[in-house]
Amino acid sequence: MLNRAQWSYLASESFAGFRRRKLTTGVTILIMASALLVLAVLTLVTLNLGTLLETARGGLDLRLYLRDDLSTERLAELRPRLLTIPGVDQVTWTDSEAALAEFRRQLGDDAPLLELLDRNPLPSSYHVTFTAGARNPEAVRAIREEVIRWEEVTEVLLNQEWVDALERWTFRFQMASLVVGLLVFLAAIFVISNTVKLTIASSSRIIQIQKLVGATNAFIRTPFLCEGMVQGFLAGVLAMGLLAVASRILSHNLDGLVFFSAAQSFGFVVFCVMLGLAGSWAAMRKYLTMRSDI
Repeated sequence: MLNRAQWSYLASESFAGFRRRKLTTGVTILIMASALLVLAVLTLVTLNLGTLLETARGGLDLRLYLRDDLSTERLAELRPRLLTIPGVDQVTWTDSEAALAEFRRQLGDDAPLLELLDRNPLPSSYHVTFTAGARNPEAVRAIREEVIRWEEVTEVLLNQEWVDALERWTFRFQMASLVVGLLVFLAAIFVISNTVKLTIASSSRIIQIQKLVGATNAFIRTPFLCEGMVQGFLAGVLAMGLLAVASRILSHNLDGLVFFSAAQSFGFVVFCVMLGLAGSWAAMRKYLTMRSDI
């Protein structure tokens, strides 16, 4: 067990580097914060794309256009048939007159152009929405392929193309975030490791004296590990603070922008602390002999 004097020494030495090497430590923190900011931005973009994708999936629907010569009884039979299909949530009927009225509202000032038509060109239709579990390309295509074969149906419209494109871009950003995250991880370890190496080189005389008087590797290593963790903490807080300011500014112009939750922000800072610890540990392995009792 360490006594009070030893604990006091370890605590003071953990922060001594910030007083002795202000410029080196400051540059290290800035470089780390810049790299981590890139990682956080990519993660945030991926998070927002995922939210946008879920919203788009919620808007997935089918529009079934029907033959004009169907009787009222036959039209009524279609609704229960549609509801029996796995994945179908709701079915809404729209007759041709209601469709024309809706089209007239959408045209706005150009609505008088419809008076030039001899007849209503819009057919009756069923509007089909899906359950949460069926809002994926495979399930929606299966439903479409089933209803398109019905003889009562003349055409099926599906707004899936842009959702598929959004899914592709989301996947690409996820892969990019993974690759950049790995590069940032290695870069941060490299920066912290080299900083710690410089610190150890400048403190080599003190370390030799500590070894001569019986100090263990763990006792010598602890201040450097703590210094790396503090550097990671400050870099993470700086990166998250800059991103929070940018997000607050952008939220006034971009509605629905999603930022990290408090738990996610805390987790990111913890990740940065572990990154600092890993960088310091990597440097210490080269300069101190690792012993099984440490």
